[in-house]
Amino acid sequence: MGGRRAPERVLHDAVVVVPGIMGSALRDTRSGAHLWGVKSLFQYSARMYGRRLRALAVTDAERAGETGQVEATGLLNVADWFPGLGAAQPYNDLVSKLRGAALHQAAVLSFPYDWRLSVAHNGALLAGEVRRHLDAWRTHSAHRAYLDAHPGAGPAKVLLVAHSMGGLLAREVVHSGATGGDVRAVMTVGTPFGGSVKAVVMLNSGKGAPGLLSPEALREVTPTMPGLYDLLPGYRCYEEGADMRVPGVEDVVALGGRRDLARASAEWRESREGTLLPEHVMVVGTGQRTWQSFRLEKETAVAQRHVFQREAGRLLRDANGRPRTEDRKGDGTVYRFAAHLPGSDARAVTVNQEHSALARSEGVIELARGMLSGLRSPEELGDVLGGGDDAFELHTPEWADSGTGFTIEASGDPGLDLECVVQEVSGFDTVEYPELKPVRGAAGRWAATCSPGRPGLYEVEVRGGVEPVRRTVAVLAAEQRG
Repeated sequence: MGGRRAPERVLHDAVVVVPGIMGSALRDTRSGAHLWGVKSLFQYSARMYGRRLRALAVTDAERAGETGQVEATGLLNVADWFPGLGAAQPYNDLVSKLRGAALHQAAVLSFPYDWRLSVAHNGALLAGEVRRHLDAWRTHSAHRAYLDAHPGAGPAKVLLVAHSMGGLLAREVVHSGATGGDVRAVMTVGTPFGGSVKAVVMLNSGKGAPGLLSPEALREVTPTMPGLYDLLPGYRCYEEGADMRVPGVEDVVALGGRRDLARASAEWRESREGTLLPEHVMVVGTGQRTWQSFRLEKETAVAQRHVFQREAGRLLRDANGRPRTEDRKGDGTVYRFAAHLPGSDARAVTVNQEHSALARSEGVIELARGMLSGLRSPEELGDVLGGGDDAFELHTPEWADSGTGFTIEASGDPGLDLECVVQEVSGFDTVEYPELKPVRGAAGRWAATCSPGRPGLYEVEVRGGVEPVRRTVAVLAAEQRG
């Protein structure tokens, strides 16, 4: 007769969840107004959205260190959208399932922060909060009981689970040395260690704004945000002449950025080179259309879905002498290899998912939970979560006019049986089921049309692979532009 299965080991570590850019709700401490993370449909008129964006501008006083007039009130628990950067999705599932997997729910802390400010500023705050949380957890009764039962275990350490920009904050904690050797492991999910071309487009004086929004609103806001400069790409992605190079400070200024913020960010990035993460679990989003490079045309950044091929640092050319191009894709926001930490020997775990949906991926959440029972090697996990023969690419526009609707496109193995669900997530909670039909003459491609008819934030979910792939579309009310 077989014996009973032994219960899964649960480590006694503390956990800190660090969200990405736009992943924390923000509030004005003077007026009490909620600036970000509000479930309200009225915001999806162009006029109201422009007014809302202006409230997020960082003041001269804030950049000088007089912060506090805007506070982060918690992790995002409703979807929200920033034009050009895309959607931000809730972290509820990730946090709740980590609390269920931990020794005690008190072991898990979330760290909201004012993502408009610099990574260095927020990273210092995170380092202090990690220290306080770990000290408090070590005095918790559940921790003391664990040590009584496992006297050789020693005091708990901390696991950092970080999405997107949050991974840059986690690196700040390690770089500062504020926690000594008490960070046991770090899991980064879609972290733009190499930056994102989306940040280039955003800094380009609002020229990348959706057509229904006045670009003046973005011109007033995006160049003021130190945090956005920290997301600028630091790899060869600026096409100039017949090659690509790393954008410099003057290039950022030419895009519409501020020289002081561009220089500070460049110095910060250089000072962090070589900072690695302990027991690093590196999750990288793949399989989605992603901007990887850009060029300037009449002072406007034109984003491109390719990079130039190189071999041992040498540019490769075709038979006509033109640079060879390659589309390596990514998660829709971060180019695949920009999510790799230079110098790290961590083997990337790839996930076929869109950037904002990575932290909601069932595979990613299970991987994070697994860290609480001891790290598993990439060989045990496999190289791909949510991928393989049944992986597929999903594409939608970032925004649409409520009067015209939008197109949903999918591509993958022709044998896939795909189902599409579209749900409004910012107020009405209406659900539609657009039919994905094969595209004539293009095997393995499907398309559907969705016409919501009312403004709001719509999540598109396509099922048929290992797990659903999701994208979010902001539908704006054209008749209220201004």
